[in-house]
Amino acid sequence: MKAIIFDLDGTLYNKSGLAMRLVWLQMRRGTLSLLKREREVRKELRGQHFESEDAFYEAFFARFDKPEHARRWYFEQYMPDMVSVLRQHFRVASWVETVMPALRARGLKVVVFSDYGSVRKKLEAIGFRLSWADYLFEAPALGGLKPCKESFGKICRELNVKPSDCLMIGDRKDTDGEGARAVGMAFERTVKASKPTFAALNQVKNA
Repeated sequence: MKAIIFDLDGTLYNKSGLAMRLVWLQMRRGTLSLLKREREVRKELRGQHFESEDAFYEAFFARFDKPEHARRWYFEQYMPDMVSVLRQHFRVASWVETVMPALRARGLKVVVFSDYGSVRKKLEAIGFRLSWADYLFEAPALGGLKPCKESFGKICRELNVKPSDCLMIGDRKDTDGEGARAVGMAFERTVKASKPTFAALNQVKNA
C-alpha cells in the first residue's frame, strides 16, 4: 500500500445531526426547496463523468428551475452555512490526530476525498490540521461525484500510484465503496467516524 484515501463527511467526523441542522437553517432562510432539489440533483448525477469542474457544475445547476439563482445560493449561502454549522457543532474524530501522522511516518500518502467542495474550509472548521494530509480532492473538481470511476482514477494518476496500491476509507458502500471497487482499489467501511482497522494495510504488511 502506498496511499490511504479518506472520505470526509461521516468518516473524519461523526456527521449525525448535520442534515437536520442544515434543513432547519434553510427553513429559516426560506430556501428549503433549493436544498431538497440539491439533494435530488446529486442523486441524479451520482457516478456520471464530466470533462471538467465547469462542465460538472453547468450540468448540476441546469437541473434547477432557476440555474443562476441556484448557483448563487449554493456557493454564497449553502456551502458557507455548512462550514459554519461544522465549526459550531462538529469536531474531528479523536483517532485522527494520532493515526494521520503515524500513516505518514510509515511513508504512506494521506488523502482526503470529498463529494463536496470547500474541503479545506470544512476540514479547518472541524479542527483537522491540514498538515495531517498530503492531498485534498473535491469530486466536482475531478469531474464527477462518487462513485465516478474517472474521479478515482484521476486521484491515482495525481498520486502516481496504482489503484491496487490504495486503500479507500469511507462510510458509504454505494459511493466510496463502489467507486473504489470500480478501479480495483481496496475499500474499508467505517460507521459514524469510528477508527478504521486498516485491515487491507495490515494484510499487506504481514504477507
